[in-house]
Amino acid sequence: MSLNSFNALLAFAAQLERHVVSEQFHTKVVITPSSVDEKGMVIKVSLLKSFIRAVPPSSRAARTLRIRVSVAGTAESMTGMEQALDAIEALDRYLASPGLRLEAGPAEGAAAAIPDTRIIQTVSGEDSFFDSPDSTEVQEIQDDRIVTITIPEGVWV
Repeated sequence: MSLNSFNALLAFAAQLERHVVSEQFHTKVVITPSSVDEKGMVIKVSLLKSFIRAVPPSSRAARTLRIRVSVAGTAESMTGMEQALDAIEALDRYLASPGLRLEAGPAEGAAAAIPDTRIIQTVSGEDSFFDSPDSTEVQEIQDDRIVTITIPEGVWV
């Protein structure tokens, strides 16, 4: 199968599901648009843009995907707050891995890194909020980061 933007998005979500793990909680990975009816935290993966990057004539063309990855949900107790922070920390640890590459393979088990791909995370302090707008009983959580995935054009997996 050709590695197009949609397949790369699916592969990345499956990769997060495999690698972003916690010792205490399971956090579900959801590709949007999708209805999310989960109690607690979810990791939302949203495609923002897909484009071909301009390259020098001697280089191979590459497709770039900009993806928003969010830890989102509602914390209704200190356990919920702990789950949110645990998910954020696990996501940070994984996305900060050196030489991170897109992986292809089964949803469960080992997957192989796709050569010449790259995953880079960008985090801004303004991309997050912990907010309790009307109540002290519920804390809304939204922690965003932008992930850039680069894949060579014409790759088959």
